This record gives sequence, structure tokens and C-alpha cells, in this order.
Amino acid sequence: MQALTQLADTHLEDALSRYDIGQLQRYWPASNGIENSNYFVTTDHNHRLRQFVLTIMEQPANAGEAYVGMMDKLFEGGLPVAPPIRNLADQAVEDVCGKPAMLQPRLGGHHVCNPTKKQIGAIARFVARMHLQMQMSDINLPDYPRDRLWLAERSQLTKGYLDHTRATVLTDAVQQIDSLLSRNDVQRLPQGMIHGDLFRDNVLFNEHGLSGVLDFHHAAHGYWIYDLAVVANDWCTDASGLLDAERATAMLKAYHEIRPLEDAELWFFSSFCLYAGLTFWLSRLTVALQQQHAQPLRFKNPEEFQRIVAQHQRHGFYLDPRALTSL
Repeated sequence: MQALTQLADTHLEDALSRYDIGQLQRYWPASNGIENSNYFVTTDHNHRLRQFVLTIMEQPANAGEAYVGMMDKLFEGGLPVAPPIRNLADQAVEDVCGKPAMLQPRLGGHHVCNPTKKQIGAIARFVARMHLQMQMSDINLPDYPRDRLWLAERSQLTKGYLDHTRATVLTDAVQQIDSLLSRNDVQRLPQGMIHGDLFRDNVLFNEHGLSGVLDFHHAAHGYWIYDLAVVANDWCTDASGLLDAERATAMLKAYHEIRPLEDAELWFFSSFCLYAGLTFWLSRLTVALQQQHAQPLRFKNPEEFQRIVAQHQRHGFYLDPRALTSL
């Protein structure tokens, strides 16, 4: 997680001159960027105002060179995503301030703080369509990097910085997930492209419903049920981090309508919620610890996911497969 790249008018005008999108009118930083620097851009193209998002990549996307093809494939499938715009040389990646950058159309809509069950169902159906769309693709994505080794390495970085209670919660969770991911039956769960970061601040809604999904920089090859676990942790928990069974059930049902869930996925869903919670706790926690000893970095509060992890350890969740088809 890096400091925001500061743009000057000349930097942006030079970059935009290599696109057929008109003249720069104004630009301003997007407030939600954490791992990359994002700017909203307005241009005048033949007396018509157009809006874009410029993303300056402070670190490479998980998907690497497959990122552009992945976004094109999702867009071709009719999903509400913003594919990279090609410049006049037909390239999707530009150089801005010495860093790789992508220009994408700005999607309309707004983020929701307290999603309704209808909105939870909408994001679940999007996830199912996304999974199936990429299943039909020959694009090869790298494995999701937050694996057993990543968990062990990140947890080691926290040694000596946590009090006994938090350290115990973390150690127990890492051991649980290490055991989970080593199981042969877990390794046989359905896999494919996952978004990996389906938080509310990466999803847009308008008066008609879900209007856009953003930030595919965590996308990789992983367990499909992991994507649903990420959604559950952010969309279906209360302030204490406790999973709301009614909301989680609505999410799973909506996904199942598009891509039927296997019984084993339901059985391990609660464990994957713990796994997803642990990865984001460790990610935020290690950056917060770096903040104490290095230059200021942008990061989100790790305590939110500390609570979620602790709640998953205390309370399991299991949905009987028969409930997926009940009225």
C-alpha cells in the first residue's frame, strides 16, 4: 500500500493526448483508493462531456498480463464492469509519472453502507455470472497468492506486536486455515477466476439495481466459495463481526440460482468465511505495523476483521442444501 501519486496537469494532459477521448476539463483524486492511485477525469469530446477513471498502479495486479484479457472477457459477457480503454497505439496500459496506468470508463451509481437483502442478492448473482463467464475462457490466471505460505509468513511478521488475547486468536485461526487448505476434499472444491475483493466500496448501485463492480486487481485463480465468503464478511455481518444468518442465506440462495452450489461448498462455507476474514485481518494488520516503523501508508483499520475472525471462531454457520430451493 503506497502513497498517492500526485498528478500535475502536464502529466495528465500528456497521457490523455495518446487517447482519442477529447480535451481534459478537470480531474480529482478518488477518495477510496488504497493500493493504487485513482483519479476521476472529465474530458470534452466533440462538445460532449465524458467521464473516466485513471488508475495508476502502485503495485501490479494479481492477474499480471492476463488482467486486460480478463476484463475484456467479463465485459463481453454483459457484466457491468469497466474494461481498459486502448490508446491510439491500441495499448491498454499507459505510462503516467513513470508508472503503469489504465484508463477506464467511469461507471455510474453509488456505494451502499447498509445493503438490503435485494442488493445482497444482486451481488451474489453477479459473482455467479462472473464465475461462469470466466470458466468459459481460456485465460489463465495465477493462483490466489494468499495461500498457506502467505498466511504463515504474514502471521510471523506480527510476532511480538500483539497482546496475548489477539495473538492467541490469530495463531488459532492460522492453524485452522492451514489444516483446512491441506485437506484433499477442500482442494477438490470448484475453482476458477475469483474477484477476491468484493467489498461494498467496490460495488455500485443505481435506482435500477447493481450498476458496476470495480477493482479487479486482486483477481486470481482460487476457490469460488472464497468470493462468497468475502461478500459474507462485508455485506452480511453486524457491527460486532457476527454473521447474520438471514442475510448469508439470501446471498447463498441468490448465487445458487445461477451456479448451483455443491454440498461440500456449503459444508465448508463457514470455514472459508474464517479464511477470508483472516487474510484481510493479516493484510491490514501487517500494513498497520509497518506504519509504526516507516513512512505513512494508507490502510484500513484491522480491528474490524479481528472481530470478524473471533466471531467465526465462536459461531459456525451451516446451511442445509435443501434450504437453497425452499421458498
